[in-house]
Amino acid sequence: MKAKQTFSILAQSALSSDEWKVLGLLYQPLMGTLAFSMYHTFYHLLNQKNYQSEVFTHQFLSDMLNEKYDKLKEAKEKLEALNLLSTFQDQEHFIYKLKTPLTPRGFFKDTVLGQFLQTEVGGKMFDQLTNLFKVQKVELENYQEITKNFDDVFNFVASNDYVDTAMYLGKRSNTGVKIQEQINYDTFVERLPDRVKKPILIRHDTKEAVQKLIFIYQLSMDEMAEIYLNTVQPNGNIDLGQLNFKAQQYYIDKKSDIPVVQEKKELNGNGQLLHYLKTQSPLRIVEVYAKGDYQLMATETVMQLMDRNQVEVGVINALLLHILKHKEGELPHITYLEKVLETWLKKGIRTTEDAYNTVLNNQVPEQTTKSGSKQVKKDNNTPEWVNDYLKELKEKEEREGA
Repeated sequence: MKAKQTFSILAQSALSSDEWKVLGLLYQPLMGTLAFSMYHTFYHLLNQKNYQSEVFTHQFLSDMLNEKYDKLKEAKEKLEALNLLSTFQDQEHFIYKLKTPLTPRGFFKDTVLGQFLQTEVGGKMFDQLTNLFKVQKVELENYQEITKNFDDVFNFVASNDYVDTAMYLGKRSNTGVKIQEQINYDTFVERLPDRVKKPILIRHDTKEAVQKLIFIYQLSMDEMAEIYLNTVQPNGNIDLGQLNFKAQQYYIDKKSDIPVVQEKKELNGNGQLLHYLKTQSPLRIVEVYAKGDYQLMATETVMQLMDRNQVEVGVINALLLHILKHKEGELPHITYLEKVLETWLKKGIRTTEDAYNTVLNNQVPEQTTKSGSKQVKKDNNTPEWVNDYLKELKEKEEREGA
C-alpha cells in the first residue's frame, strides 16, 4: 500500500445484525481487531443506495485507522484469506469487494475455519462461543396442540377457475433458473481421475451446479474439470459454494487476460432477439451493455438471481437488458433487480416471449462504449406500469440515499 494509491469499495447488500455478530465473535479472533476495523470501515464508506463507495486514498485509510501501511496490508490480506474481501488492481487504483460472512452453522461446519478458531482460542472459549449461537430446543411433549385449521375458521367453497402458480415470484427451496444441459455429464465424470469419482458426483445438485457454472461462466468441459479438481477435497467431497467461488475467480482471471471486444449484434426482429435472450449467459449481457465499473460485481449478482428465482434464463436476460437501459449502463444491487422481477411476475410476465412483447419491444439498448457512454433507442411501446414502478424505485432510492 502507498499513500497516493486510490481505492473504491463494492458490496452486494447490507449486512444483518446476525452477520455482524458472526464477524465480531467468530471471525475477529482469527483476523484480529485491525482487520475487523478495516472491514467495518469499508462497509460504512459504502453508499447504502447502491453499495458502492466514492474514491479514497490509502492515506485516508491510514489516517482513519491510525495505522502504518505495512499493518494495513497485513490486515487486508487476512480479510482476503478468510474470504471476506476480494481485491482487484488497475495500475494505481484498487477495488475492494466486500463479501458476506458464513452463517454460524456454515462457519462451524467449515473444517478449516471451525478447527482454526478452536486452535486459536482454546477449547473452553470455543465452547463458550459455540453456545452463543445455539438455540435451545423447546420441548413440547407435555403440551397439546390446539391450532385451528383453515376450515375451522373460514367458510370456503372451491372454485373451478384455474390459477397458474408459475406467475408468482417465490424463493423456493429448488435450484432456481432452469437451463439446458450444456455438456454430456457422463463424459465430464469420465475425464476426472478415479480418486475423485465419489458418490457425490452423481447427486442431482452436483450435476445441476456443474451445468449452471459452465453456462454462466462460459466454460469448456476441460476448464470445468480443472476447476473441479482444484476444489475437490482429499476425501473426494466437494463444497458447491467453493466450486462456485473457484469458477467465479477463474472467470474473472480469464476475462482480465483477454481484451474485451464489444460484439455488435443486430437484434431486430422477434426471432433473433428471442434466441439471443434464451441462449446467452447473463454475464455476457452485462459485458456488452454495462459500464466497465459494474462488471466486477456482476458475477455474484447474476448467480444470486439465477439461484433464488425460478424463471427462464431469457427472463433474467431481458430483465438485465431492460434495467441497464434505464440505469444507463449501471448495474443495481440484487434487491433492486428482484423488486423489478417481482413486479414483472405480478403483471403476468412469466416467459421470455412475455418479457420481449410487453417490455423490451423497441427498447433494446445500444452497446456501451469503452468510455461508458451509450446511445439508446426511444421508447415507443412501454406500458404505463413499467414507467410507474421505475419511478417508484427511483424515489425509494433517493429517500434511502438522503
